[in-house]
Amino acid sequence: MTRTPAHPLRVMIIAGVAVGLLLAGGMISMLWNDRNSRLEAAQRQSAALASGSSRLLRAQLVTWERALRGTASDTREFYRQVPDQAPALFEASVRGVLERNQDLASITLVDDRGVPLSAGGGDLTLQSWVVPENRLLNGGLYLGALEQTADKHWVLRAALQVQPGQWLLTRVRLGAFQEVVSGLDLGRDGTASIGNRYGQLLAHSREPERLVGNPLTRPMRVLPPSPMVMKRGVVTSPYDGERRIAAVSVPTDFPLSLYASLSYREVMAGWYLLLYASIGIYLLYLTGFAYLIYRVDRSTRHQQQLSEELQAGNAELALAHEVGKVGTWSIHGERPIVYWSALTQQMLSLPGRSTSLEGFLTRVHEEDRAWLNDMLVRALAGKGALNAMFRLRSGDGFLRWLSARGELVDDAGDSKRLAGAVVDISERVNTEARAQEAQRQFRLVFDRNPAPFWIFDLITLRFLEVNQAAIDQYGYSREEFLAMSILDIRPAAEWDEIRQTAGRALSGDLLGLQVSTHLRKDGSAFHVQAHFAKLEFAGRNACLALAEDVSQRLRYENELAYRASHHAGTGLLTVRALSERLDAGSLGYTIAHVQLRGLQMITDTLGRDAGEEALRAVSVRLGGLAARHGLLAHQPAEDFVLAIEGEGDPQMALNALLAAVAEPIRGRDTYHQLEARIGVASCPLDGELAEQVLGRAAQAAHAARETGVVLLHFNAGMAAHYTERLQLAGRIHMAIDRGEFVLYFQPIMDASEGSPVALEALLRWPQADGSFIAPVDFIQLCEDTGLIIALGRWVIHAAARAQKQLSAAGWQHLPIAVNVSAVQLFNSDLVGEFSRAMQDHGLARGALQMELTESVLMRNPTQALQTLGHLHANGVGVALDDFGTGFSSMSYLQHLPLDSLKIDRGFVSDVETNPRNAAICRALLSLGHSMGLSVIAEGVETEGQRRWLAAHGCDQVQGYLLGRPMPLEQVLAMLEGSHSS
Repeated sequence: MTRTPAHPLRVMIIAGVAVGLLLAGGMISMLWNDRNSRLEAAQRQSAALASGSSRLLRAQLVTWERALRGTASDTREFYRQVPDQAPALFEASVRGVLERNQDLASITLVDDRGVPLSAGGGDLTLQSWVVPENRLLNGGLYLGALEQTADKHWVLRAALQVQPGQWLLTRVRLGAFQEVVSGLDLGRDGTASIGNRYGQLLAHSREPERLVGNPLTRPMRVLPPSPMVMKRGVVTSPYDGERRIAAVSVPTDFPLSLYASLSYREVMAGWYLLLYASIGIYLLYLTGFAYLIYRVDRSTRHQQQLSEELQAGNAELALAHEVGKVGTWSIHGERPIVYWSALTQQMLSLPGRSTSLEGFLTRVHEEDRAWLNDMLVRALAGKGALNAMFRLRSGDGFLRWLSARGELVDDAGDSKRLAGAVVDISERVNTEARAQEAQRQFRLVFDRNPAPFWIFDLITLRFLEVNQAAIDQYGYSREEFLAMSILDIRPAAEWDEIRQTAGRALSGDLLGLQVSTHLRKDGSAFHVQAHFAKLEFAGRNACLALAEDVSQRLRYENELAYRASHHAGTGLLTVRALSERLDAGSLGYTIAHVQLRGLQMITDTLGRDAGEEALRAVSVRLGGLAARHGLLAHQPAEDFVLAIEGEGDPQMALNALLAAVAEPIRGRDTYHQLEARIGVASCPLDGELAEQVLGRAAQAAHAARETGVVLLHFNAGMAAHYTERLQLAGRIHMAIDRGEFVLYFQPIMDASEGSPVALEALLRWPQADGSFIAPVDFIQLCEDTGLIIALGRWVIHAAARAQKQLSAAGWQHLPIAVNVSAVQLFNSDLVGEFSRAMQDHGLARGALQMELTESVLMRNPTQALQTLGHLHANGVGVALDDFGTGFSSMSYLQHLPLDSLKIDRGFVSDVETNPRNAAICRALLSLGHSMGLSVIAEGVETEGQRRWLAAHGCDQVQGYLLGRPMPLEQVLAMLEGSHSS
């Protein structure tokens, strides 16, 4: 077998491409190495600049620290030796230090809270930044955030502790930091800057006036400290968009970071020259190579053209027969024989090239065989040409449709033969059949579709076809529809839009989903979502439209949208909807958050109907204010939010609001006086976003409730207060998990005999320094945040464990009383908690008691009655604490399953000397005994009080006279001592 020699053009192309690839690879490698070398050198230089400036800055900071340490040492001596003259001596010493250190703007002596003790400004945020992270060189100097002076200059706050309770607060000018970055060799477009851990810029080499004092711009961020200089590679500056090669030094021994960078454009200037030269050389090579290929290819194509023209005629003829699937055939002889060409044989998969006429007819479909035979006989007899379309079973078994044409022609001698052509038209016949079936199915789907369908002309807009569903929906007959255009079923105001849409559809812009108004024959309107498809119908540019009635769906969606943004009971906006409206349109507004306490009490005491009636009355009254001044929202269950908009004075609206909430609400048969607390915040003074302003108005309302005022404006102190509350709530949560709380126990004695009859469990929170956080400082917070449920659960189980220890020591008859809040009573499974605690520790009935106040019971007397009944049935005693100080109803108290009443200490304090208190105590004792309850007096601190109570029939007494709250171990020791004596 001989090998065809390679074409010269192909060899030349392969060789040229190989050389081009080698040349490109060499240039790329050279450019890549040169680029990396330049970048690495620039990175090392930026790292060296960052490291050097870090050392300069560290030396400057040490100098300031030494100066302040000297001042601190002198100050301690002044206050130790001559405290009366210490302030004057301190001022003189500070003047000298400031004269020697021009970088220090001021030095002030302040206390731990940042309040100034000498001349100069203090800093109430001192304790928030004198933390280990801000310490210099692990010494005593702390660096804080920047501060802007009255003359609009920025200074850096720093502090050094003089002695417990005293700090030197100094403000450092930023000029020294600017000198550090300004003296660096950074090139024309390089930059250097100094920042602190708060993300503020202290100095900048290019634009200090604009950038110093501002926070870092994203994506820049404060990096964690590192002993090594961090190389940042090529970064893009967010300030000027310049690309630079940067390094950052974030020392571990002082809380500042130093940034140095060199311009990527300056560093890579020489590399770009080399790049352009390389590209030019390579382009010259490609141009020469292309010209050579062009010349060789042109001569080669000229040679090939002559050869192709010689073969074109024969190829075109064969191609015409093959593409058209046209075969030839002939019939001749005394006994007619059918002959066909090779293409005919291939096209019909016939076994040979000839067969008898009878054999050929056996392949013809039986329905076509007889009439085809008659036509062949007539054609062979010269009675006409053959033109027939019939079905033939081909050699592969398939039934094909053939179109045959032929005429009688002269053969050699006197004989004649029938010859012609045959075409396989099976695909065309099948296509026509499928089209007819598709048309039939379309007609069926179109007519019987339950959705209204129609076809209209995109030019005239007249209906071309319509289905029965459209006839039923619109009320027109088919004949009426076909005499109309689509404009007749649409409002006149939409006709121009319809014509424009049809014009766009004609130019190829497909129609999308549209919701529009349609008209029925009777004039009624409804909403339709139309689905369109462009098509050709009866030779016209038409459009198929499906009209989906969406009126009910739109009504439902509108109703859902209304319900999502409005309160169902009042019809007022929700707070979320109000926030979205304010953010969308209002530039300045004032928010009044109104807390109305008493609405829930109306529902609880008079029923749901009365509560809803009162709520509607309040909504109508406040809604009138909103109609004049802005927007009103309701926050279930007792809060309203009034957004005061417009350019007028918001104080007028607030005065009207105060008058509105001060007026009683009239019920069916009664008047209800609600307790109002209003918090006020404004935008943009108190926040840019509505959610912020709403939250701060709510904080002001809570603060107003705590301080007892009706209206209070938000201030920064409130945010700090609630931040402290949140931090304390977090500490309480961790303290519960860590088991930091303990129970102390105060004995309750028999008033006559002085023997112990019960213990009251009191919660204590010890601290690491041996002190305690008073319950008054965290119990209310626990109730506000819901932590009281988890804390109360712990108290119940701790009391159960303590009672088990009492039982083991022989004091099983001493029950332990636990105080319960309203949140526990109404929002937790209190019955289950007591039952589980008694079951887990094997306690007998009566081993645990529960104490709660009158005010707790009267929040929801019906639920309280049910819960106390279950507790009493499970063997838990119930005592009513602080009896006589609340506003309980005797009608409720007589039905409550109580075991004892506790007289408040305010009535016991001077019962033996104050006739009024004595009369009250006698009345309470008489009332408790008349209800069959034991009466316990709290706050007994003198022997005279105890004797008076015993003489007047008081059952039990409790107070410091009989024993202070103490740990269980001391209680057991006291009990053992009393038993042995």
